[in-house]
Amino acid sequence: MALIKCAGFDYLTPLAPASALASLGFTNATIMPGQGRAGGGCAKLGQINLPARLGTFYCGFAIENPSGITINFNDSTKGTNFSLKFTTAGAITCTPQSSANAVSSPPMAVIPGNVWQFIEVYGVIAATGGAVTVRVNETVVLSLVSANTASSTTTVSTGVDQLDFGSFGSATVDDFYICDNSGASLNNFLGNTRVPAQTPNGVGSSTQWTPTGSASFNWQLASNPYMDDSSYVSCSTPSDIDLYTLSPVANAPQIMAVQSIVVARQDDSGQRQVKSVIQSGSTQATGAVVNTNATYAGHTDIFTTDPNTGSSWTYGAVNALQVGVELVA
Repeated sequence: MALIKCAGFDYLTPLAPASALASLGFTNATIMPGQGRAGGGCAKLGQINLPARLGTFYCGFAIENPSGITINFNDSTKGTNFSLKFTTAGAITCTPQSSANAVSSPPMAVIPGNVWQFIEVYGVIAATGGAVTVRVNETVVLSLVSANTASSTTTVSTGVDQLDFGSFGSATVDDFYICDNSGASLNNFLGNTRVPAQTPNGVGSSTQWTPTGSASFNWQLASNPYMDDSSYVSCSTPSDIDLYTLSPVANAPQIMAVQSIVVARQDDSGQRQVKSVIQSGSTQATGAVVNTNATYAGHTDIFTTDPNTGSSWTYGAVNALQVGVELVA
């Protein structure tokens, strides 16, 4: 699968616990509802931590007023592979392992100021033959070739597994994606994309989990944005499924993929496991089986095709989708 991770921050609130945000890959993060580039959420980010180390990748994100920001593309075990610095004059400088090989873009009037810009980065991590290409609003502004983009200690880095925007969350970011270069699709620049949230808004075709909280329906309790015990659904019977209909996506966009998010914890002393479930038409597909623990943690799965057709998602199929969770053990 080429699409590794995406995030739009619309479903998160400032009261979400740091541990839950960290489990979703966001550290030193401040969630900012209603301040994103399409009226949804965004985040002041410290780091985005990836589920895998990528030797070749394409990523994109919207960023607001990045002047003075440095973004480090890190191997969390070996250090920074290369960095991008946004100057107050509006230029971007890419610095690989040797500063003598740094490459800068021309100054761009669009970079300074409180206006969202969409940045995309292609990276190849290698001691020789490393490469970086940067696009701003889908236009290439710099290219670095035949460079050393692999940090090293006793051994050489094999890839990037962290984007570091600064320890104190100084960069305001929205609509993030990252792909590797594998698979038949979503393995290149995706362009100026949005990652909107569809939240539960109704009862799905299966209601087998037990509600806890003041709301009337399971879907309302499962929508708890605080990721705590104030409202939730629970289950002790393996194979039980809870499904929910979702708020619609507006404006009939092209759909590249669907990502499900399940936030769960367990009370039992024995190991419990859950997996996400999506239902399109009468066909279900499930995500990876994950172990739960005593602290709420988020788990994501990406579905690049509609399980009901085996083809790319359509706007209508996504708006008819049901999403939920199954207790595995």
